[in-house]
Amino acid sequence: MGNRVQPDRRQQSDEVTTGTRTDVSVIVPTRDEAENVDELVSRTRDAMVKSKLTWELLFVDDSDDDTPARAMSHAAAGLPVRVMHRAPGDRIGGLSMAVTAGFAHAQGGVLAVMDADLQHPPEVLADLVTAIVYDGADVSVASRYCAGAHADATDGLNGTWRLLVSHGCRWLVWIVRPRLWRVRDPLSGFFAVRRSVLVGTALRPTGYKILLELLARGRWDKVVEVPYHFAARERGTSKSELRQGVIFLRHLVRLVADRGAGSPIKVATTPADQGQVHRHPPGRERRSL
Repeated sequence: MGNRVQPDRRQQSDEVTTGTRTDVSVIVPTRDEAENVDELVSRTRDAMVKSKLTWELLFVDDSDDDTPARAMSHAAAGLPVRVMHRAPGDRIGGLSMAVTAGFAHAQGGVLAVMDADLQHPPEVLADLVTAIVYDGADVSVASRYCAGAHADATDGLNGTWRLLVSHGCRWLVWIVRPRLWRVRDPLSGFFAVRRSVLVGTALRPTGYKILLELLARGRWDKVVEVPYHFAARERGTSKSELRQGVIFLRHLVRLVADRGAGSPIKVATTPADQGQVHRHPPGRERRSL
């Protein structure tokens, strides 16, 4: 186990902090999303107040615009917002490494991951984190494909071709990792995980599909899927491109071939992280595995 990582330091650590100071860390990787920051912070705050849990919002920022300044203005206003800005020379590994860097700096017992483009509605956060804290899930996934969800070619998937590719990629995942058959959206970018799921797990993330890496290598028993509407992007520019599809295929090949080797990105825990599981009154329909 490594030394405790102090908040807001620019350098990255090989391990997640061993203690937890807050219930939930919402990790948001950003790349030139200044137009969305204010609305994202406001809606996240409202969702987390609804959850009645303590929280922080951690931006892992690779931007060249004023995204970090926008985010820090909310910290200056007293909200639990932190920014880890990565200089151009430190932006190795793209989005997946940004998320794992967020894991290494997060202080929460539950780690949630969400995009900054508002295609992932922050209001769903309350359901994701309470599924773990109160309902005993190890992983909760905001799903585009379970009962009650909505994702089609006219909304967030932005065209029939992307919709077909999304379905095809899910089938490839189920072939490579049959255990994930009942997870209807193993490629979601919007999810939450109990910190202890990653204890002792060596992650080898690549591309955009950090949830796939987590499900393939993490130690979990129960996944809950929460339906949501995958909305179209309203502002900013999509980062999806053909190159990401190639990286995804390489990721699958690695999962087939790799039987244990991993990067030094690890998660440590303490007994406090294993907190009690409480029953929560039913809310939005959830799909348990």
